Amino acid sequence: MPTTRTLATAVFVTDPITHETLLVQPGTQITDPAIAEQITHPDAWASEPPRHPRRAKAEAP
Repeated sequence: MPTTRTLATAVFVTDPITHETLLVQPGTQITDPAIAEQITHPDAWASEPPRHPRRAKAEAP
């Protein structure tokens, strides 16, 4: 299952199939790894919420 990341800023990328330059807007969710690997600046990505480990249900006394 591909990882989805969201852009925080507009970026230019090259379409891996057509080789056209694309302007991708902030808020766009990127699922294509060929596009995501072109976006190398860490500030281009929106912050991801912290992941919390699953917690077991509290046992009844």
